[in-house]
Amino acid sequence: EETAFVSALIFSLLWLGCDNPFVPFSYVFGAVFGLAYTYGLGKYVETLGGTADDASQVQGAGVGQARFAFLILLFIFVGKLRAYGLIEIPSILGFFTYQISSLFQGLREDSN
Repeated sequence: EETAFVSALIFSLLWLGCDNPFVPFSYVFGAVFGLAYTYGLGKYVETLGGTADDASQVQGAGVGQARFAFLILLFIFVGKLRAYGLIEIPSILGFFTYQISSLFQGLREDSN
């Protein structure tokens, strides 16, 4: 939820500040994959400590294990869509936006 907010904020700033419209769209493209990665990471963390005997605790573990597939898919799609104007660096920076929101979340918890 914070990742989506930070991504929307950065997209808006890029939209206002960049002459090339492909920069903000490339950023948002990467941010969508970053959101999917964050979802997979959350599923993985939920399954930590679970055993195979308790199926309800490890439900969704497959998404968590495949979380790196989102980064690989991002690189594949960026390579394929470069001919249509997608830019590599904003896409990769968009993917790693989840790190900024994780930092904000950690700082907020530290201040409480």
